[in-house]
Amino acid sequence: MVSERAPAAATPTTTRLCTICGDRRAALKRPKTFQKTCKECFYEVFENEIHRTIVDNHLLNPGERIAIGASGGKDSTVLAYVLSELNRRHNYGLDLFLLPVDEGITGYRDDSLDTEKK
Repeated sequence: MVSERAPAAATPTTTRLCTICGDRRAALKRPKTFQKTCKECFYEVFENEIHRTIVDNHLLNPGERIAIGASGGKDSTVLAYVLSELNRRHNYGLDLFLLPVDEGITGYRDDSLDTEKK
């Protein structure tokens, strides 16, 4: 004999909102601050923290030519994008260029490296 159970009562789901803007749904929790942030606020805070680090520590000077080691992986791609964006947005006056890095693992990032070489 199969007993029928009543369906579980629906519980309201509480959507966690971004602790920065309070408007959008939080997409991640930052390990550094434990803030629950939406994607848009995370990008803004992340880029602002990098900018503040560069400025506060006098890391870059106008006219410098900066090589960005680019393997085609996510880390070097984010580095290249953020430095390029901050250079444009804050007028650092840097000459940025990609320097392809090949880890020497056949087939590992051949397509990415070919794209960067172009």
